[in-house]
Amino acid sequence: MFDKLFDLPAHPLLVHAPVVLLPIAAILMVMFAVKPAWRLAAGWWPLALVGVTVVLLFGAKESGEALIEAYDRANGEGAVDIKLHESLAETTFVMTLVWFFLLAALTAVERLEGLRTGALAFVATNTRARQALGWLVAVVGVFAMVWMIRTGHEGAKSVWGPRVGILFPEV
Repeated sequence: MFDKLFDLPAHPLLVHAPVVLLPIAAILMVMFAVKPAWRLAAGWWPLALVGVTVVLLFGAKESGEALIEAYDRANGEGAVDIKLHESLAETTFVMTLVWFFLLAALTAVERLEGLRTGALAFVATNTRARQALGWLVAVVGVFAMVWMIRTGHEGAKSVWGPRVGILFPEV
């Protein structure tokens, strides 16, 4: 299901959307931590943006697994070493999922009046607690962005690294 898209390997196509959206969302979360009123004005859109990013990362992860299986079938098991890339990708996905749930909690606390009582009442009614949660959301978003950059770099290195010398020979 995640192997091909438009008769091309899906992975290189599917990684571009989260590579663009995740940094945008992370930068927004930092801005919202600095100016919480902006987060309130944004409504549910930041949560939707991070949610879409999680879905796209899942597609990128699954298509990457399909691509390496196809590559191994065509070139032999372990023809390309992507263990670090896979590990970083898994961490990026889990981190982004955690980020989504933290942002969902913050959004719910700020948006749902029913949370003014009960277990989340302290965070819902305490400005400093909401600010702390907002900064936690921003920090986790920045870490997810850094891990995504590392993931992409390792993936590109594993594919293009062996070819750099051929493409750009030392003169």
